[in-house]
Amino acid sequence: MEHQTSIPNPLCEVGRTHPRDKHRMKPVEGYTGVWECTKHGIYATVLPEEVADSIERGSAYTMHNGAQGVAGRTGDDRPGGIVFYYRPERG
Repeated sequence: MEHQTSIPNPLCEVGRTHPRDKHRMKPVEGYTGVWECTKHGIYATVLPEEVADSIERGSAYTMHNGAQGVAGRTGDDRPGGIVFYYRPERG
């Protein structure tokens, strides 16, 4: 999914709920439309809202790189959908 560069990177999911830790995620090299917060180990992408709404928080989610991850919350509306947060599965 191609995203416009004029749209700001999404806020980190942690920063959305903890204003003292408010910061933006950085693009993941090699994956268009995927952002990462290296501080918190969280990723984000934009999914159609109906797709994001159908994924339950905490459920298994296949990440951008094919690894097994865990679904997080949703965020701001964006062109093409809504920001969807996820993280790697912890072993």
